[in-house]
Parts: sequence; C-alpha cells; structure tokens
Amino acid sequence: MLALAGCREPAKPTAPAEPRSSLRVPLPDGWRATGFSGGLQVGPQGRVVLQLESTTKPLPAPEAFMAAVVAEGVEILEKESVDTFIGVRYSMSTDGVKRDAFLGVRRTGPRTIWCSTTGSARSEEVEAAMTVCRSLSWEG
Repeated sequence: MLALAGCREPAKPTAPAEPRSSLRVPLPDGWRATGFSGGLQVGPQGRVVLQLESTTKPLPAPEAFMAAVVAEGVEILEKESVDTFIGVRYSMSTDGVKRDAFLGVRRTGPRTIWCSTTGSARSEEVEAAMTVCRSLSWEG
C-alpha cells in the first residue's frame, strides 16, 4: 500500500505584477500585423506594405530627417512635422517605374517608432500607412 501525504507550505510573498504596456496600432479594414524582432510588418492579407520598428532613441531633429530624405534624390509630395511625429510622402523611380512611398517617425510613450512603406505598397496604401503611423499610441 502506498500512502501520499502533503503538507501545506506557507505562501511565499510575490512581487506585484507590473502593468502591461503596449503599442496600439490602429489598422485599416483587412490589414493585419505580424511581429518580427524589433517591430511589426503590416498590410493587407498576404502582403507587407508598412514596416514599424521600435527604439528608445529620441525623435530626430525635423530638419535633419527631411534633409536625409531629400539627399536620396526623391520628389517630396507631402511633409508633416509636429512635436511627436515627422513624416514625408515622396515619389521615387526604381527601374523606370515611379512609385509613392512614405517614411515617418512617431514618439509615443517611452518608444520611438520608425514607419516605412515597402516596395509593394500601392499609392492608396501609402496614404493608409501614413495614417497608421500618425495614429500610433502607447497604452499602459
């Protein structure tokens, strides 16, 4: 015959749980976000049109940010700079094909999020990508 006996150990004090913090990414209908090391890839089912990368570095100076984009030889279509967001929509030619693109950076909570469209982004998706980047928020 086997007998098992158990005795209750005194409860060990536990550290209080830290509140969870996270990046809120409002996506257009039909878009999905997939995580990768350091960020998210976002777009309609089966395609990535926007990449988000997170850092703790400060927001860059708007003048330096815009100068770096212009130095790439692109045509600036739209630019925006406020306290927590810098963004530029531009047009570029690759292999004789002209396409729109977007590069932006948003400071929210303790994070700085870099946003950039990919080569597969269509013109109307570039506009949606800009809206996503502008609308990022930190919860927690």
